Amino acid sequence: MKNRSFMWAALPLGLTLLGVPACRDLAVDAAQIGMETTSTTDATIWIDASKQTAGNSHFWSASVGTGTASLALRGDLESQYKIGNREAGFQRVRGHGVLNDEMGIYQGPGVYDWTKLDRYLTAISAAGMRPIMELDLMPTALAESGGSRDIYKNATDYKNLISAVVQHCVDRFGIAEVSQWYWEIWNEPDYVGFWQGDSASHSTSARMNDYYRLYDNAAAAVTSVIPDALIGGPAATNPGPIGGFLQHCRSTGTRVTFVSSHHYPGGAGGDSADANQLVTDNVSRIDAIVGAGYSTSQMMSFNTEWSSSYSGQGGGISDVVVSMDNHWNAGFILKAAKLLSDASSSDTPLSVFSYWALSDLFDESSGPSGSYILDHYGGNLPFGSVFGLMTAQGLRKAAFNAFKMLNQLGPIRLQSSGGASSDGVDAMATMSQAGDEIQVLVYDQYSKLDTTGTDIVTIDLYNIPTALAGKQVFVTRFIVDETHSNPYSVWEGQGRPSNPSEAQWQAMRAAQHLSALPVDVTTLGTSYTTSITMNRQSGTLMTLGLQRPVIGRDAFVPIEGEDYDGQSHASRIDCDDIDLGQMAAVTGGGSVFYDVVDFSDAGADSVQLRVQAPNATTVELYAGPANAPPALPPAGATNAAIGKCSISATGTTWATQSCRLTSARGVHTLYLRFAGTANLNWLQFHGAAAGR
Repeated sequence: MKNRSFMWAALPLGLTLLGVPACRDLAVDAAQIGMETTSTTDATIWIDASKQTAGNSHFWSASVGTGTASLALRGDLESQYKIGNREAGFQRVRGHGVLNDEMGIYQGPGVYDWTKLDRYLTAISAAGMRPIMELDLMPTALAESGGSRDIYKNATDYKNLISAVVQHCVDRFGIAEVSQWYWEIWNEPDYVGFWQGDSASHSTSARMNDYYRLYDNAAAAVTSVIPDALIGGPAATNPGPIGGFLQHCRSTGTRVTFVSSHHYPGGAGGDSADANQLVTDNVSRIDAIVGAGYSTSQMMSFNTEWSSSYSGQGGGISDVVVSMDNHWNAGFILKAAKLLSDASSSDTPLSVFSYWALSDLFDESSGPSGSYILDHYGGNLPFGSVFGLMTAQGLRKAAFNAFKMLNQLGPIRLQSSGGASSDGVDAMATMSQAGDEIQVLVYDQYSKLDTTGTDIVTIDLYNIPTALAGKQVFVTRFIVDETHSNPYSVWEGQGRPSNPSEAQWQAMRAAQHLSALPVDVTTLGTSYTTSITMNRQSGTLMTLGLQRPVIGRDAFVPIEGEDYDGQSHASRIDCDDIDLGQMAAVTGGGSVFYDVVDFSDAGADSVQLRVQAPNATTVELYAGPANAPPALPPAGATNAAIGKCSISATGTTWATQSCRLTSARGVHTLYLRFAGTANLNWLQFHGAAAGR
C-alpha cells in the first residue's frame, strides 16, 4: 500500500474505468490446456425499439437463497444481505431451518423464545428485503422420533407453534407487511434427507401422505392468523409431486396460493448445465397447476432453488460446481433469465426464481458448524466450490455481477430476434419507463461449461424512440467474463492461496466490481449498429441513455463500512447498531479505501457517516483515480482531499454525523483516514443535483 504515487484528477469518461486487464486469446489458452473450443461464429441481434413484448417481471430477483436461517445470526452474512439487495435487487431471502433447534424458538408446548428469530427477521428487513418463511425443520422436542426430519408427535402442539410464529411476526411487523410474505411449508419432502415423516423406511408415497398432514395443519395455523396468507409448497426436488399435492389441497379445501419445486440442470456433477431445462421445469409446474384444475391466475409458480448443480456444499471439483466460483455461471444465469422471460410472455408465468444461494457462508443442516468455508483454513479460503454468489469474505463473484447486470434492465421489454436458443449468442432488450434509456443484455453461453473461444456479435437497434433519437447519449458497456468482473481468475493467477495476504485480497477485490469499458458519447439517429467480440461463457450489458449509468458503487446509497477493498489498521467485526451486519473497526491513524465509487457527473457535496467513536476525532476523505492500484495519499497531501469531517464522541452509542465536502464528481477510489479510533457502520453521499 505504500509504494504508489497518488493522482488527484477526476477520472475522465474517456479513460478505462476499472483498469481491468485486456482479454487474452482464450482459443490459444484452450488449445494449450485441453478445454473445448470451436471456431468463431458471427451473430446478429435485431432490436425493434418501437415494439414491446411481455416477460420482464424481474422474477429472477424476487428471492435468493441463504442456507440455514441460523447462519443469518452472523454479522458478515447480514452485511451481504444488504449488498445483495442494493446491487443485485434481491427482494426476498429464503432459508432452511427457521424452526431448527439452533434457532431456539420451541422451548416446550406453549413456551417460545423469539430472540434468534427476531434477529433473523430484523437482518432481512434491515437489508430492504422480506423473508420467504420456509417453515421447517421440526424442533426435536416436538418430533415424533426425536429427529428434525420427523413429523410432529402432537398435532396440536405443532399447530400452536406455527400460529405463535405467525402471530409474533404480525406483532413485530404489522399485518399489512406480513400479509405480503410467502409461507412455504417444508423443503423437499420427496427427499428422505429432508423429510422422513413417520419413518425414513416408508415409501416416498407414504412419506408424501405424511407431508400432506403436516401441510394441512401448518396451513390451518397460518390462516388462523392471516386468513388470506400467501402459502404453498411442496418445495419438491422436481415438479413431479406437485400434481398430487394440489389434488390433495383441492379435495380437502386446504388453502394454497403457490406451488414450488427446485431444479439444478447440472445435477450432482459433470461438465454441462443446460439452461433450457429451467424452462421445461417451469412448464412442468404450470402443467401440474392446470392438470389439478387451477389456473395460473389462481396459482403462482415458484422455483425456490436453482443453480448449475445441487452439489455446491463445498470441496467439489467437477465443472458444474467450479462454475459457481468462476465466470462460467454468468452466461448460464443470463441465459436462464432470458429464456424464462420469453416463456413467461406466453402462458407459463413464473413469479419467483430464487437462485441458490447468496453467500458461501452456507450450510443446509446445522448452521456454522457445517459450513465448508468456515471449517477450512480459519474461514480464509476465498473459493471452495460453494453455491454462493459472494464468497464468505464478501467478494462479489462473476455470477453476482451477472445479477447486477440483470438488475439494470428496464421495465419495458423490447422485441428482439436473431439469437440462438441453444448454444451461442442471444440477447434481451429493455427500455426505461420514460424511454430515455435502452438496455441490451447479450450473452454467449454454451452448455458445456469449459467451452472457450470468441464470437462476433452485431447489435442492430432500430426505430429508436424520440426521447433518444437526435440526442447526445452515453453508450456504456459492462462485461462479465474470465478477465472482467471475476475475482476467481485473479485468485487462480496468485496460485490459489488458502490464506491470502492483504495485498492478495486487495487484488481480488479490485476485480470484484462490475467492469465497464470506456464510456462513449455519441448522437443517436433513429438506428444504431455496433459489432463486438465476445468471449464464450460471458455476458455484456450495453446501455444507451441520456444519463451516464452508475459505474461501480453508487455513492448516493449507503456503502457498508466493512465492504472496503483495502485497509491499514482496520478490521471487520460484528456491529451492534440497529441494522446489524458488520462494521469497519479502525484504530487511530488507520485507513480504509473503496474502489470505483461513482459520485455522478453532477457531484456530491456532503457525506453522512454512521459512526461510533469513544473520543472526538476527525476523518479525512480523499478521491483518487478509479483504475489505479490501491494506495493511501501521502501524509500532508491536500490536493486530493474532498473533505475533513469532525466526529463528535459517541461513547458506545451510534450516531449519524454529516459534513460538507469539496464537490466530488465522476468515478474514484475513495479513501478514508481516521485520526483516532472509530467504528464505521456505513457512509452515504449527498448532492443537490445528484438524484438518479
